[in-house]
Amino acid sequence: MNNSKLNIGHLSNTDLLTRFGKLVQTERKITHLVLECIAEIDARKLYLDKAYSSLYEFLVQEFGYSSSAALRRIESARLLREVPELAEKIESGAINLSQLSKVQQAVRAVQKIEDRKIDLEEKKELLNRIEHTTQQQTEVILCQALSLPVLEENKERIHRDESVTLTITLSKEQMAILKQAQDLIAHALPKQNWADAITYLAKKEIQRRTKLKESRIPTPVAGAAPKANTNNIPTNTQFLGDADRKTLRTSVKKTLLNQHRCCQFKDRDSGKICGSTRFLQVDHRQAVWAGGTNDIQNLQILCAQHNQHKYRQESFIV
Repeated sequence: MNNSKLNIGHLSNTDLLTRFGKLVQTERKITHLVLECIAEIDARKLYLDKAYSSLYEFLVQEFGYSSSAALRRIESARLLREVPELAEKIESGAINLSQLSKVQQAVRAVQKIEDRKIDLEEKKELLNRIEHTTQQQTEVILCQALSLPVLEENKERIHRDESVTLTITLSKEQMAILKQAQDLIAHALPKQNWADAITYLAKKEIQRRTKLKESRIPTPVAGAAPKANTNNIPTNTQFLGDADRKTLRTSVKKTLLNQHRCCQFKDRDSGKICGSTRFLQVDHRQAVWAGGTNDIQNLQILCAQHNQHKYRQESFIV
């Protein structure tokens, strides 16, 4: 490293700029190659085998990308898969990752607001229009072309003590709703600040949904016949909330969830466990249709992504 610095220090101004230009060109070429790899990993869902429940977690935890860098690359990779000619634009510097991320955000906004999908030709036209423009110019072009309000960044900044600063933009209607909610819970909060109000509302919603989920768990009826599989498809999973819960005692499910509060899918190579706590489901290690039983030794907790991934693998084997 010291030799490299010494060599750079002895370069003439012209040679230094020439070298820098070549490195930038190489960086852009590598960037589009990285995106192509990410797109292929996404298509094959290879992150699931590595015990990650999402491509985002895979890039952040396995490869050390920051949250924003991972999101930009994922969105850019998916757009590159749709529009392969983007590779040349990225390598030439005509378009960068931040611009591609803006395009994807705008596309999702149109889908949400107007309930319509933007076709491939319209995406190509947008990409042509934002070539060689700044971030601000890109936002204006996208908003004007798609009749959208100016896009605002939602930012999350984590501090040394693990506290977090959120920067969000609310519409007039959203702010009115949040203010009304804050007024309704004013009696329960000693201090009137948004952090306390949002946390209080979030806790109440979690409690409500938890009680609702528990109330939907049916009580097993002695002697009741098992529900027929109307789809005639063998299943190897017991979804939390399914009508087929009668075949698996609630006490067994609670025991499993108390023992394992996260997804237990394990990467065979590294031994890494997924650990996701979202959308947990009870799964049969050996599928019921393959002779598996409801014994607790044959049960495990998986997140929805890995449950489906496991089922696809077993279906392929069969």
